[in-house]
Amino acid sequence: MTHEILTCAEMAKADAFAVAHGMPSLTLMENAGRNAASLLVQLGAKGPVVICCGKGNNAGDGFVMARHLQNAGLEVCVLLSVPARDFQGDAAANYQILSRSDIPIIAPPDADMESAWYQKLATADWVVDALLGTGTQGTIREPFVSAIAAINKSGRPVLAVDLPSGMDCDTGLPLGCCVQA
Repeated sequence: MTHEILTCAEMAKADAFAVAHGMPSLTLMENAGRNAASLLVQLGAKGPVVICCGKGNNAGDGFVMARHLQNAGLEVCVLLSVPARDFQGDAAANYQILSRSDIPIIAPPDADMESAWYQKLATADWVVDALLGTGTQGTIREPFVSAIAAINKSGRPVLAVDLPSGMDCDTGLPLGCCVQA
C-alpha cells in the first residue's frame, strides 16, 4: 500500500477542504491525536510518556494524545514551552479540556528550559514531540531551541507529531536545530 506524500501547502489545502465540507477542525485534531496515541501504544510505550508542546495545532494534537494515552492506562505528563495564555483556536480548546483532567501540566520554566526539561525527559519511557508543525518557517528560535536540545539530549525514543520539530516540511532539511525522532 502506498501513500501520496503531500507538500505543506497541499496538506493545508486538504485540511481546509475537509473543514469546508463539514468536518469540524476540532474533529480533525481529535482524530490526529487519538491515532498518534494509538500508534505510540502499538510501538510499545508503557509509560511514563512526556509530551512536549509548543503553542499551535501541533500542541493541540499533543493535548489530545495525553488524554488518550492516560485512558489507555499510561502515566503521562505535559511540558509547555510557552504560557497557556498563548494558545489559540483548537489548541486552546484542547488545552482547556486537558487542564480539567488530572494529567500533570508543567508550565515553562522561568530560566534554563533545557536543564529543567532534561530532568523530566530523562525519566520518560517515550517522549512526544508536539512542539512545531508543518507551518514552521525560518530558523528555529527560543524557547524551541532549548526544548529541542533537551529532547535530543534525553536519549529517549521520540515520536514526532506530523514531523520532527525544526524540520522543513517540504525539503526535509533542518531549520537550524531539529528533533531527532
